[in-house]
Amino acid sequence: MLLKGMPAYELGASALEHMYPPELIMENNAFFHYVDDGYFGWYFDSELCKKESLSDYQRLVLFNDGGDEYTSWSRYRAFYNTPEADRDYLRYWETLVKKTKWLKKYVLKNESSYEWSEIRSRASTQAVRIAAEFPHMTMELAGVGLAEYIWNMRTYLLFVKDLDWVFYEIWRQINVYHQNFRDALEHVYVERSYPARERNMKYELEHGNSNLELLFHQCTGGLSKDVPEYTARKLIAQEIHWRGGLSGTYAQYARKKLKIAELLGLIARRVDIVKIDPRRTQV
Repeated sequence: MLLKGMPAYELGASALEHMYPPELIMENNAFFHYVDDGYFGWYFDSELCKKESLSDYQRLVLFNDGGDEYTSWSRYRAFYNTPEADRDYLRYWETLVKKTKWLKKYVLKNESSYEWSEIRSRASTQAVRIAAEFPHMTMELAGVGLAEYIWNMRTYLLFVKDLDWVFYEIWRQINVYHQNFRDALEHVYVERSYPARERNMKYELEHGNSNLELLFHQCTGGLSKDVPEYTARKLIAQEIHWRGGLSGTYAQYARKKLKIAELLGLIARRVDIVKIDPRRTQV
């Protein structure tokens, strides 16, 4: 496009801004894919764009795919964290996961019990001490991290642990030995040891209405017998993760946001950002 007989790239920024002020661009909805739109998986929130005190990084919001990709999406987008705060949060999360593995033995305790109250208090104190190691961390973020860590661990133990192996074994029996679902399930129940899922398998065998078969077909649909066994189990585990209530944590949200911001040139590229593996909350 030529402006005043000159290519656009030869005009200065001030001249372009004078000819095409931000108000005109917004009125014509020129950047609708970048503002309040999930087309790219991210957008710049139009309301946040009106806050002069915020940086473009703070205005950047990730799209909540399906409405449940992230545990508390509406809360995440209102944190207004800086890149430094998000990087510190990732380091805090990784340290929290490493140093509070002891919680695994207690997370299924009755939440209203005195014992759980004592355990939660101990974990909270530890979380505060860990957060104090990182200059851009806040107590609010520390509390969010601990709560999400406990929730994900509890959900994993109740509904997800070993289910990928159970479904993989059933899938294998069906594809290799041509058994039906019930016979394959009975074989896995008798011949394999998966204590975390034993009650589910027993209930399905005795009553047949636990929705275990439906979930199995949802998690293995499209997997043919030609799929390598390792790949099959990995794909099954991935599907179970999304269907098992393990929504994305703020650690996953922050890491993805930092990566997108780097690719967009909003912030400098860093190579020391902790890679968040969702399975790390399950050990």
